[in-house]
Amino acid sequence: MYDLCYIFLLFMIYSILGYIAEITYSSIIERKFIFNRGFFLGPYLPIYGICSVVMKYLLQIYSNDILVLFIMSFFICTVIEFITSYILEKIFKVRWWDYSNKKLNIDGRVCIRNSTLFGLGGVILIKVINPIIEDIVIKLNYNGVIIISTILFVIFITDLVITIIALIKIKVSTNLYTKKDQTEEVKELIIKYLEKNSFLISHLLNAFPRIAGKNIEIIKDIHNKVKDIRIKIKNKSI
Repeated sequence: MYDLCYIFLLFMIYSILGYIAEITYSSIIERKFIFNRGFFLGPYLPIYGICSVVMKYLLQIYSNDILVLFIMSFFICTVIEFITSYILEKIFKVRWWDYSNKKLNIDGRVCIRNSTLFGLGGVILIKVINPIIEDIVIKLNYNGVIIISTILFVIFITDLVITIIALIKIKVSTNLYTKKDQTEEVKELIIKYLEKNSFLISHLLNAFPRIAGKNIEIIKDIHNKVKDIRIKIKNKSI
């Protein structure tokens, strides 16, 4: 139990750090603040969490060989990114990122620039970041790791279910847009849909009363806060 919670906690930490890195990089490139990145509503990008956890457990033995670390990180992350892009597009008919305009790309799903950044990131992760993160997580006691992981898991699964339902309801498709990368547009559609259908969260809580166990009140509190924000926005617009 503890080992699974420990791995999931690392996954969430790196997913959040990946989100921060992604929006920072995108904002600099686009010269405007961008926050609608990724599949989920929350501030995390699971692909970074997956890549980081995989690299941690597969590449730790090469921590003293920077060249091997770079090459292995380059290929591992490239494969994960390609497979993730393909699966998401096949399931939801949406291209969440597209590198067709980048040099040396494969079907717009991966490109040499991003793969190189993943390679460098892998070296930095294994040599610098991961030791610091693990040192912090290890200092948490047994129950602390389990409780924090459980809360994050509830939030993550709730986000996943809500996002999937919203995507199905709004019936997004690559045919709706002129460009392939539709992350921002689709994210905005999902948010607008949820604003109009706040009852969705209530239905989820009723449908899965045991999903959060002792932490279900956390989700209810989030739901109530969302309702309050919607009421304030509506009153201001009037």
